[in-house]
Amino acid sequence: MESQENRVPQTGVKAFSAGLELTGSLLQDVGTFFKLHKDQDTWDHTLKVTSQAVRIARLYGADARKAEQAALLHDISNVIPVGLMPQVAELSGVKVLEEELRYPRILHQKLSRAMAEAIFGIRDTDILQAIECHTTLKPQASLFDKVVFIADKVAWDLPGEHAYLQEIRRLVDDLKLNGAVLTYLNQVWERREQMKLVHSWLIGAREELLERERASLEEGSPVKMQLLRMFRHMAWANREIVNALQEEESLPERPLQLFGHILAAEATWLARLQGAEGKAGPLWSAGKGKIEHYSELAEESIEGFRQFMAEVNDGKLKEQIHYRTSNGESFATSIEDILTHVALHGSYHRGQIAASLRMAEIVPPATDYIFFVRGD
Repeated sequence: MESQENRVPQTGVKAFSAGLELTGSLLQDVGTFFKLHKDQDTWDHTLKVTSQAVRIARLYGADARKAEQAALLHDISNVIPVGLMPQVAELSGVKVLEEELRYPRILHQKLSRAMAEAIFGIRDTDILQAIECHTTLKPQASLFDKVVFIADKVAWDLPGEHAYLQEIRRLVDDLKLNGAVLTYLNQVWERREQMKLVHSWLIGAREELLERERASLEEGSPVKMQLLRMFRHMAWANREIVNALQEEESLPERPLQLFGHILAAEATWLARLQGAEGKAGPLWSAGKGKIEHYSELAEESIEGFRQFMAEVNDGKLKEQIHYRTSNGESFATSIEDILTHVALHGSYHRGQIAASLRMAEIVPPATDYIFFVRGD
């Protein structure tokens, strides 16, 4: 491919797609892209980050398929000469901060987002936003943003001893994602006098996580940590069901009915925990809806329980919730027991879904807890 060091790319990021023919396989297309630009080093790094992103996404119940896509695309703008980055950003409609003009290399995260959208046709905002902040992070970052961000750091293979990287890897595997992210951000902050730029997004993200750490909202007692792990498994398993059902053109009603029941039960218990019991709908339906609808319900459930768990401390776990069953009977159950029930209830019915799919000669996804732990 002709060198682009000295020419002005009037078409913005699209100028760097010359010679690329998309096949529909993102892995193959990104590999071809780097080959065209003779950038084997970035491609090697990309593959390492992708492997880590998928593993960490599964570990935390995030969408592993989206994590794979975000990781494959996170550094595609490395093919743009640094000296051209501000101009390419301007021509591509990328908002450039004044501080980024002082250190244009940092623009690569925003340019990678622009290239993911303009060249590779990515429209998913979760993927695009994670790419855009994969180097600096940003305030109000989502779980998915943090997964892609930390995968980029965990995948580093730097020469010499780097204790902070070992600590980051340990924290990630111990299910302390915020702690891992904060460890890296603190490392940058402590070296700020030697760095060309400490981005304002990074500063804001660090201050936000420090405040959360002070409030002890995320990482608490062993009981809470185990509940968090169970709910990460629940999120992962529900997504595995969605992905498996989406691949089938024709499905029997029973698997959808069972999956709908799992999601309805999750919504019902969440409403009870939130004191909004009257909003809960029927626990069983005919199982004739579109899988896209079930996917939306699953994501709503994941986010709802994630927000609820963030505010739960040891004392609150022992509190009792008063509620009525679908038969009108009154009960009082501790929050800890309710959360345990929700996680176990889904596992039971996912087993029924697997059996129903086998009867229809469809290979079911493996959603047992041990597969989640292994990261298979």
